[in-house]
Amino acid sequence: MAKFMGGAKKETMDLKIDNGLAVNAESMAAGQDEAPPSSEEMRRETVLINSVTLLLAEKRTSLSVMRTGLAILALPTSVVSVLIVISKYYEPGDVIYLLGPLLALCVFLSILGCYMIAKSMKRINHLSHMVTKLKQRNAHLKGLSMIMEGLIGPDNDF
Repeated sequence: MAKFMGGAKKETMDLKIDNGLAVNAESMAAGQDEAPPSSEEMRRETVLINSVTLLLAEKRTSLSVMRTGLAILALPTSVVSVLIVISKYYEPGDVIYLLGPLLALCVFLSILGCYMIAKSMKRINHLSHMVTKLKQRNAHLKGLSMIMEGLIGPDNDF
């Protein structure tokens, strides 16, 4: 079917819309159209995709917690490095009342950073396992992940 738009000829394809499903005219002629999925199947597919999206969003959040933990872990290292560099300008015995709390704070921040990193790594591992289980339960998600990983081409059936 040819359409004229703004003086330029543009080719378009016929589409048959059936229950919200668009079917290519060539695939219909070849007898390749499939039965449209039921509304229950579409609802389950939508819920499944939304579940995976939520899990991936939680995984991104855990990655940001890990990044924050790394930054907190780097702070005491920087403070101790500065103290070592400027140590020729002070006597530790004279400023022990300042160094004690500062070093205690550095130990606390190091422990907090390690805790945040360990907790987020555990959470990321758990979320990855949950996404893998969902992909194994659904052939459509398994096919999408295979396309994304480059194992099959987008034109192949899965």
